[in-house]
Amino acid sequence: MSRIMALGLAAIVLAAWGPADQKLAAKPATPEASAMTPVAAAEPAAAPQAAAPMSWEDTQERYRNVEAEPADPLEALEYRGVLCQHYSGEIGGDGSERDQWLNARMDELRCEPELVAEARALRAAHKGQADIVSRLDAVIAVYEP
Repeated sequence: MSRIMALGLAAIVLAAWGPADQKLAAKPATPEASAMTPVAAAEPAAAPQAAAPMSWEDTQERYRNVEAEPADPLEALEYRGVLCQHYSGEIGGDGSERDQWLNARMDELRCEPELVAEARALRAAHKGQADIVSRLDAVIAVYEP
């Protein structure tokens, strides 16, 4: 009986919490103000292509805990870029089992030079959309000096 109650309570908490990518309302500066201020409903996340341009640091933060490649081509490219950069920083160069796994994973993700070529092709396809071009430029800049 207590398991059912615990599961029900967990479901209610998760339903009330909502998706993690929704932006929460700005927090008041003081604890007293937060007690007196009604909580506004979280705004739904904007469509990925309508979002404001992100810096590379924001892009890394966005995809840090994502486990599956997104379906959107722009987001998938950013996701791959973040993982490729992360994995390349872990390679020790000693041919260890970990290095072999990292190299295999980077081959699966089609890191360099395929990633940059795909970013350029996507950039050319969306040359009239400044927000998408700036996001792709951030990816390209990471891999080109």
